[in-house]
Amino acid sequence: MPQEIMRKRKQQAQLQSIGEVLFSILKKKGMASKIEENVLLKLWPKAVGPQIASKTQPDCLRNGTLFVKTISSVWVQQLHFIKEEIRSKLNELSGKSAIKEIRFLVGHTLAQEKAEDNVSSTKKTILKKRDKEMIAECTAALADRELASVLKRVMQLEITRRRQRENGKVQ
Repeated sequence: MPQEIMRKRKQQAQLQSIGEVLFSILKKKGMASKIEENVLLKLWPKAVGPQIASKTQPDCLRNGTLFVKTISSVWVQQLHFIKEEIRSKLNELSGKSAIKEIRFLVGHTLAQEKAEDNVSSTKKTILKKRDKEMIAECTAALADRELASVLKRVMQLEITRRRQRENGKVQ
């Protein structure tokens, strides 16, 4: 009996940080790899520097392969020549050798282009009275007001998109 009490006291004396506890719970739920992936993705700008970071965006890490989106095929080609240096730097910064391969693909849009897209998408066509009435009628029956609000925005955006297409603004 005294040994059991001693074991319990030793176990109690070895307290774990909240981070360790949360990480072990997330690991059991299968989410630990996502946390590690996010840590690696946040290291990208530090590993590659501001010039490359402005033209690229790490997308995801799957089975040791980091997929990175770039702004053009020229960047894909140029980065291919230095991918081993980037891989080594990322693994060094993370303290792990989680990245075995890096694959570059076209698909990243610059922040300035994204901002322009957001500005153009927020310029709304004024909805007609019948549009507003139809939207109100469709959403009035929903008990969940948050859902009704989301549906209202979706309907407004869809009507606006269709009107812009009809007017030749969007192709």
